[in-house]
This record gives sequence, C-alpha cells and structure tokens, in this order.
Amino acid sequence: MSKTEAILWAAEADDSFFLNEILTDDEIIRTVTAEDDNDDNVTPVIPIKISHSEAVAALINSLHWAEEQNFEADEIMLLRRLRDRTFELKIGMAAQKKIITDFFGH
Repeated sequence: MSKTEAILWAAEADDSFFLNEILTDDEIIRTVTAEDDNDDNVTPVIPIKISHSEAVAALINSLHWAEEQNFEADEIMLLRRLRDRTFELKIGMAAQKKIITDFFGH
C-alpha cells in the first residue's frame, strides 16, 4: 500500500468511526427493546395446510418438469425420494384412518 493509499484509507476509517454512534449499555437495551416493539406491527403468516395428496401431485409434476428440463440425475433422484416419502405418508395416513374407523365401527 502506498503512502497516499494509506492516508486515504485512514481518512475513510476515521469518517466511518465518527458515523458509528457509541452507545451505553442502557441505550443499547432501549434500542433493542424499541426494535422488539416494532415487531408487534408485523402481520403473522398463516401457514397453508397442504394435504398429502396435493403434495404427491405437486412432486409428480415437479419431477416431470425436471426431467423435461434435463436436470442432473441427483436432483431428479431427490425429487423421486421426496415423492416416494410423501406417498408413504399419504398411505400411512389412509391406513391410520382405516384402523380408527374400524375400531370405532363407523
């Protein structure tokens, strides 16, 4: 680093030092608490309930699309594993419902 570059770097460092406000512990706590209060104005995200059947259909479509786009084999295998796992969950839920229905005789 040349002498001129060193002087310019030092001047920029001094400017950024003065731009950063030095806060006491109490001021830091008040600042953080005020930021937390602003979080109350955030609208909560309501999760969308997706059925196992909808998930299986979406993954099948995604798999077909990925194959048409010539995705890498490992990416296609991941989609297949996700599809198969989701299908297993769907079958498991159906079997569980059948067991419960059979148990209560409805």
